[in-house]
Amino acid sequence: MNAFIYRLKSALSCFVLVALAAVIPALAQAQPELDGQPVKALTSSSSGALLVLRDSGLFAIDGNAATEIPLPPSDSGAQPTSLAKGADGTTYLAGPGLGVWRYNSGNESWQSLNNTLPDLEVTAIAAHATQPETVYAYLGEKGMFRSRDGGAEWAKVDAGPQEPVQAFLHSDMPGSMESGWLFAGTTRGVARSMDCFCFWGDAGDLRGKVSAISYNPAAPENVYAVIERQLHHSAVGGETWTSLKVPQPVTALAFSPSQGLVVGTANGNLLARGAADEWTPVHE
Repeated sequence: MNAFIYRLKSALSCFVLVALAAVIPALAQAQPELDGQPVKALTSSSSGALLVLRDSGLFAIDGNAATEIPLPPSDSGAQPTSLAKGADGTTYLAGPGLGVWRYNSGNESWQSLNNTLPDLEVTAIAAHATQPETVYAYLGEKGMFRSRDGGAEWAKVDAGPQEPVQAFLHSDMPGSMESGWLFAGTTRGVARSMDCFCFWGDAGDLRGKVSAISYNPAAPENVYAVIERQLHHSAVGGETWTSLKVPQPVTALAFSPSQGLVVGTANGNLLARGAADEWTPVHE
């Protein structure tokens, strides 16, 4: 009897090991590894979740839960590089070779907004701070395009700054002759223009390649820019800048309605800035 029980236990152990060998790869595939992947872009959703773009995909971070959002299809294999949140909470995504896409949270699908763009080489997008249907796209040498109907029709509005734009945003900061300002992160520094596209000028003397730019919607004069993975802050709309210490190299940033300024890092982490200027991890 003891021999029979021993053989039964051995058989069960072998069965469990075989089952685990079959299940573990599937679990690894279903739950993508996020640690260590640099954050490429950040924004927040209409529900307040953080949207985090990495090489492995787009993820919604809500509390301790991370949910993958499938990316739009691309025949060329192009990958997105830019995210934007519209005034109504709509999520826009873009990248060279991918063009511009809008996410429909109702049926969890992406809609192409590329029918009237001259090509798909979009390096940066921005959404108007107060006009839900107004979106901007930068196409390198072809210049800056604007849509006033949520991306159905695009029209060229400006050549853009002299240097290529890596990231940009629309702000409702006071003082514009029209409805706000555009801040462009270029290969030279931060450029600024009223959204009447009257003139592009330097926003202060910050110099270097800007990889990310954001602002505080509750206090629009507060603008943040990342240069060579270092975070900089202007409390006066880009007139002057100061460097902010962050414990890790910064690659992306955004404002969360619940957490304030959040940065994504080269180490793959998300850090939120507290009231006392300390940085705490955003768990995912």
